[in-house]
Amino acid sequence: MDIVAHGLWAAAGATAARKSAHVRIRVGWTVWWAMFPDLLAFGPPVAIGLWLLLTGGADVRSVRGGHLPRVTFGVPLYPVGHSLIVFLLVFALTSLLARRVVLELLGWLSHILIDIFTHSFRYYATRFLWPVSGVRFNGIPWWTPWFWCCTYVALAIVYFLLWKKGWLTRARGIQ
Repeated sequence: MDIVAHGLWAAAGATAARKSAHVRIRVGWTVWWAMFPDLLAFGPPVAIGLWLLLTGGADVRSVRGGHLPRVTFGVPLYPVGHSLIVFLLVFALTSLLARRVVLELLGWLSHILIDIFTHSFRYYATRFLWPVSGVRFNGIPWWTPWFWCCTYVALAIVYFLLWKKGWLTRARGIQ
């Protein structure tokens, strides 16, 4: 799934948990953790590519058409950020150190679970049991036009329902 949809689903889930179950959860941090796996894998290449482009460190001929220079640093981190095993270790350790269950990290879990079924063998199929296993699932690619539209229609419906319940209030900074 695309990074924006991950953030929107996480915000909706955290808001619903906060309002319906009266759970203490910071929506902003939940959104951050929902975006974290893709930022970990694709943030460094985009940042380095932009830096090279803006500082003249990239060959101008290689960036015709508005493409950033090809930088592969960070992409090997994709399986780390998309692993249920890594998530569970970080979740357990963080919760132990914080002496509470860090619910905001569930945004990361939602990212992994969604990506298992929204990536195909052709494009970043999620190795969700890495490093123990390379098992993957051949899901529906999130960029498939009908699926992408369904995702955003579903998000619109969810946010409409949150709004109707009065659960969407003006934010007072990131919570």
